[in-house]
Amino acid sequence: MYHYFLAKEKLKDRSVPPNTHFFSNLLIRLIMRFQLLCIVWLGFFLQSASALHGQNRIDLHVENANLEQILQQVRKQSGYDYVIRPEQLKKFSPRSLNLSAIELETILQLCFQGQPLGFILKNNTIIVTDDQQERTLSGIVTDSKQRPLAGATVRIKGTSLQTKSDGKGVFSLEGVPQKAVLEIRYLGYEVRQIDLSGTPASELGPIFILKEQTAALEEVTVMANTGYQKLDPSKATGSLVVIDEKKIQESPALSLMQRLEGQVSGLQFNMKENRLTVRSPNNFSAGSTSQRSYSSPLIVIDGFPAMQQQLSNNPTGEGRLFATNQSPSILNNFNPDDIASITVLKDAAAASIWGSRAANGVIVIETKSGRGGRNSINFSSIFGITAPADLNRLQRMNASEYIEFEQELFDNNFYADPSSAWRYANVSEAITTMFRAKRNEISLSERDAILAEMGTRNNSDQIRDNLLQTAQTQQYNLSFNGAVNGAQYYASAVYNKDRPIYRNNESNNLALTFNINNSYFNNKVKVGLGLNHTIQKSTVNDGAKTGLGTSALGLTPYDMLRDEDGNAIDRYYIFTPQVTRERFESQGYLPWSYNHIDELQYNDDRYDNNMTRIIGNIRYSPLSWLNASLSGSYQRGTLNMESLRDKEGYFMRSLINEGTILQNGRFVYGIPLGGRFITSNTKTDDYSVRFQLDANKTWNEIHHLDVFAGSEIRQSYNMGYLQTRLGFDKDTYQSTAINTLGYYTTIYGSNKTYGIQDNPINISRQRYMSYYANAGYTLMNRYYLTGSARFDDATIIGVDRAKRAKPFWSTGVRWDLHKEAFLENVSLVNTLSIRSSIGTGGSVPVGGTSFTIYNSSINDSYTQLPNGSISNPANQMLGWETTRTFNLGMDLGLFNNRLSANVDYYSKRSYGIVANVPYNATYGWTTLQFNTGNMKSSGVDIQLAGDIVRKSDWNWNSSVNLSYTTNEVTDSRFKNLSNTPSAASLPLEGYPIDQLFAYRWAGLDEKGRSQVQDLQGNVVDADGSTFSFTPDDLVYMGRSTAPYFGGWTNAVRYKNLTFTARVTMNFGHKVRGIDVNSTQYPNNTAGFSGFLGNSKRLTNRWRQPGDEAFTDIPGVINTNFNSIDRYAFSNINVFDASHIRLQQLSLDYRFPASMLHDYRTFKSLSIGFAATNLGLLWKKTDRDIDPEYMFNGDYSSMPPVPTYMFRLSVGF
Repeated sequence: MYHYFLAKEKLKDRSVPPNTHFFSNLLIRLIMRFQLLCIVWLGFFLQSASALHGQNRIDLHVENANLEQILQQVRKQSGYDYVIRPEQLKKFSPRSLNLSAIELETILQLCFQGQPLGFILKNNTIIVTDDQQERTLSGIVTDSKQRPLAGATVRIKGTSLQTKSDGKGVFSLEGVPQKAVLEIRYLGYEVRQIDLSGTPASELGPIFILKEQTAALEEVTVMANTGYQKLDPSKATGSLVVIDEKKIQESPALSLMQRLEGQVSGLQFNMKENRLTVRSPNNFSAGSTSQRSYSSPLIVIDGFPAMQQQLSNNPTGEGRLFATNQSPSILNNFNPDDIASITVLKDAAAASIWGSRAANGVIVIETKSGRGGRNSINFSSIFGITAPADLNRLQRMNASEYIEFEQELFDNNFYADPSSAWRYANVSEAITTMFRAKRNEISLSERDAILAEMGTRNNSDQIRDNLLQTAQTQQYNLSFNGAVNGAQYYASAVYNKDRPIYRNNESNNLALTFNINNSYFNNKVKVGLGLNHTIQKSTVNDGAKTGLGTSALGLTPYDMLRDEDGNAIDRYYIFTPQVTRERFESQGYLPWSYNHIDELQYNDDRYDNNMTRIIGNIRYSPLSWLNASLSGSYQRGTLNMESLRDKEGYFMRSLINEGTILQNGRFVYGIPLGGRFITSNTKTDDYSVRFQLDANKTWNEIHHLDVFAGSEIRQSYNMGYLQTRLGFDKDTYQSTAINTLGYYTTIYGSNKTYGIQDNPINISRQRYMSYYANAGYTLMNRYYLTGSARFDDATIIGVDRAKRAKPFWSTGVRWDLHKEAFLENVSLVNTLSIRSSIGTGGSVPVGGTSFTIYNSSINDSYTQLPNGSISNPANQMLGWETTRTFNLGMDLGLFNNRLSANVDYYSKRSYGIVANVPYNATYGWTTLQFNTGNMKSSGVDIQLAGDIVRKSDWNWNSSVNLSYTTNEVTDSRFKNLSNTPSAASLPLEGYPIDQLFAYRWAGLDEKGRSQVQDLQGNVVDADGSTFSFTPDDLVYMGRSTAPYFGGWTNAVRYKNLTFTARVTMNFGHKVRGIDVNSTQYPNNTAGFSGFLGNSKRLTNRWRQPGDEAFTDIPGVINTNFNSIDRYAFSNINVFDASHIRLQQLSLDYRFPASMLHDYRTFKSLSIGFAATNLGLLWKKTDRDIDPEYMFNGDYSSMPPVPTYMFRLSVGF
C-alpha cells in the first residue's frame, strides 16, 4: 500500500508561503552537496597530511650539550634561525638526546622539557622565551628495551588533559600546569606517575620508560561514554554504570543481552521475549505486548543511535541458536568481541543530553579502536551444544489420559461421524476407533483392546529423532590490532553458524569491522573512521513446529511418526482417507495426506539480512583546551525474504485441490499448478550529521570547566514491498499470471477470491534537528556542578514549530567527601561521594501523527475500483511525552577499595502520556490517541562489589546488584470501567501500569461450571453476566513484572584458573497460569475436530456431580466460554512468580607467560568451559512449573535446557 503524508495540505491550510517548499528542497540539496564536499575534502586532506607528515623531521644526537649547541644543530637541518638572550643560556641545564626522524616542534619540546624556558616558532625563527605558568609537555613512551609504546594513555591527574602516544611513542600535552602529576598507563605495564613540580629537569624525559607488570593487572579506570563526551565516572553527577571489556568477555554467552543480564542494577531483562528496560516505565505501553519497543532504552553505537529496527531477526520462525522466540532487542545485533565498553545512562543528568529519546534510558556502546604498540592478532572460537528438551518434562497428558479425554467428549456427542457426510473433517485415530465400534464394524472388546494399545504409546522418542536435533553453534572471531605509520587500527571478522533445535533450520552470520584513527600536525587534527558490515543468511522451516504445535496438524500423544517398519506415516485431516481416495485422488486430484517427516523438505523461508554502518569524525584542536569536531553516521539495512511453499508440500496440494473442479471431464484449476513464492524487501537508510565545540580548561588547579555545545540533524527513511507468485517452478523461476481481482470455484461449489494484496509499497521518512549544550564546573577537585540543555525538533509532531520543538534540560551536583580534611586521614574510607540530579526527558508519540496518512491498495474485487482508506487522521493536538526525573546517589569505597557500594534513589514523573481515548464513531474512528495520561514511579538501585580474598595467587570477587521499582498511574483522564481482568490491563488510576486483576473465585456449581462473585459476595454463574462489574469487583493480585530484581556474580581465581558463577533474581511479582484456558477446551457443538488441549491439569477436571467438592477445573460437559474464561482469569489461577535462577557457570584457564615463552608465536592462550541456562535454584510457588515459561500446549513454552560451551582464545 502507498502512504501519502498530507502535510502539504496542512501547509496550504496555514497559508504557508509557496517559497517554503523551494527553500526546503534547496536545503536538502545543499546538505547533500555539503556531505559530498566533506568526503572530497577529507580525501584531499588525508593525502596532503600524509605528504606533510614526513616534512620537517630532523635527527638530534648530542651528549651533555648546552642550548646553543643544540640550536645550531637544529638550524643546520631545518634552516630555522634562533633568537636567544645570554642570561637565558645560563638558565638551561645541559641535555643528552638521541632522537631520529622527529618533527621540529617535537624536538624543541623535548629539548625544553623541564627547563625554565620556552620557545615560539615564528617566520622560520626559534624565539627562546622565559618560562610561563603553563607549558607544553612532550616525551616518548617506551618499554625497558627502548621500544616505543604507541597508544599509551598520558594524562595530568585531576584534570581533563589527556592524550595518547602516536605510532612512535611520542606524545605532547599543551597547557600543563607547573605543579601537576603526570600519569602514564599502558596495558600490561605498571602505571608511572611523576610529580612535575618536584622532579629535576634532567629527569623529565624525553624518554619515559614503563616496566612490564609481573603481578595481577591493576584496575584501570574506564571512562564513561555518553555518546557526546567521555568522562571519568567518579566525577559524574548522574547515575551511570560502565561495563568494561573485561566484564563483557568474562561471560561466555553468545548474545550481548545474555552477557549483560544480572550485571547492572536497574536494568531489567525478559529473556523469554528478549527485551529489556532501564528502571521503571515512562508510558502506558508496559502492559501492552504490541508496543514493548516503545519503552525500550535508546541504543547508541559509537556516538550515534543505532537503527531502531530488527533487521537481523526473522519475522517468522526462530531467532538465534537456542532461543524459542525472535529477538526484538537490537543489542543482539552487535558482536560482543568488538565492544570496548558499555555505558548505561539511567537518570536525567546522565541521559538528558539525548533529549526526546532519553526518557527510557540510554545504552551507549563503544567499539574497539586501535591501541597502538606492537601489532597483535587474536583468534577466538566458541563451540556450543544443546540437546533438545525432554518432551516428558512437558506438563501434558500421556496417551492414555488423552484418550480418556476424547472418550468423554465422544460419549457426549461432541463429534459428528465423518462417514455420514463427505464434507466432514477427519477425526483422530482414537475417535475413529470409537465410531467404528458405534457402527458395529468392530466389537466393544476390540475397541477397548485397540484403545488400550494406543494408550501405551509414547511418541516422544520419535519426535526427538525425526523433528528435533541437537542444537549447535560455532563462532570464530579473528581480530587485528596495531599501528602503521602513526595510524591506529582495529579490524575483526566474526562468523557464526547456528543450528537450532528444530530440524532443517539454520543461520549463518558474518560481521566485518574496521576502525582506524590517526592524528596530524602534532595531534592538533585527529581523524577517525569506523566501518561495519553484517551479513546474515537464515533458513526457517516450520514443519517441526507445526507437528509440536496446537493447530489441527499437531500430533496427539499417541500419534507416531513412523510405523514398525520405519516408514513415515501419512495422516489425513481435511477428509477421511476413504473420501480422499475415492472422491478426489481416484479422479486425479493431488495426494491430500500430510506427512510430518516429509514436510521438512518443503516450505522453506529464506532471509538475507545486510546491515552497514559507517561513522566518521574530524577533530581539530587549535588550543590545548579547545576542540571542534565534525562527525557523521550513515546506516543502511536491507532484509530480503523468499518464502517458498513447494508444490509437493501439503500446503500447496491442499490449496490447489480445494480450488480445482471437474468440468466436462477436465480439471479447471482455480489455483495454478505449482508452488507459491513470496518475496519481500525492506530497506532502511539512517543518517546523522553533528557539529560540536568542546572546551576543557583548568585554572590554578582550583577551577575546572568542561563545556560542549553543538547541533545535529538526522533522517530515517524506510521502504518495503511484497510480491506473491502462484504456479511457481523453483527450477525455472517461472510463475503463472493470474487475475488477483477475479474469482475461482472451490470443490464446495462456492466462489472465492485469491486474497492477494500484491505489490504493496510502504514508505516513511522522519527528520529530526537538535541543538544541545552541556557544562560541568569543578571546584577544588571535590565539588561538581553540571547542567545540560537540548532542543529537539521532529517532523512527526507537525508543522507548527511551537509544538514541534521541545526543550529538555538537566542539572546535577556532586560532593567528594573523602577529599575533605575531616576524612582525608581516615584510612577506612577511600571513597565517599554524594550526588544528586534533576532533569527532563521525552518521547516522540508512537501510533499517532499530526498529519493524515492515506493508504492506497489494489482495486476492490467487487467494484473493480481502487481501494483507499485513512489509517491515521491528523491530530494537531498530539504532542511530546515528557518525563522529569530526580536522582539521589551515594558512592562508597572502603578498606582500600576492597568493598564498594553505589546506591541510587530515583523518582520519576511522566506527563502527557499518549493513550487511546474514546472518540465519536461517526467520524470513522472509535478511538484516537491524545496526550491524556500522567504517572509516577520511583525506585532504588544498589550495586555492591567486594574482594573477599585478595592475594597474589588467590582472589575471590563477589558483586551483587539489587533494584526495586514501583509505578502508579496518577491520571488517566478517562476512567477504566473494565469488567473483565483481561480488559483491566488498560491504564487504571491509582494502580501500577503492569497491574494484574482477577475474578473472585466462588467454586464450581453442580454442573461443573465456574462461579465468580462481586465485591458484595453476590455469586454469578456461567450463564450470568458480569457486565455490571467494575474494577472494584475484581481482585487486585499485584504486578506482572518483578518489582525486586537483581543478579549475583562470584569469580574465584587461583593463579591462572578462574571459576565464575552467576545467578539472577526476581521477586514480588505474580503470574497467571495459562495451561488451562479457552483454547484448551473443544467447541461445545457436534462436528468438533482438530487438536485438543493436552494440559496435564485437565486430568483433574470436573466429570460428574460431586466433583466440585475437590476440583476447581471446569468440566467439558455443559460448559461455555464464560465458564472457561472466568476460571482462567480467576484469583485461584494466579500465583507468586518469585524465583532465583542459575544462569551461568564457567571455568577458564589462562596459560602463564612463562609456559608460552618457548613458543614465541603465542602472546597469550586461554581455554574455557561454560554451562548456561542451568535452571531454577528456588521458586516460591509449590506448583511444578517455571514461572517464566508457562506451558501453553506446545514445545516452545518449555524452559530452556542447559547449553554447554567450549571456548579457545589465542593471541599472536
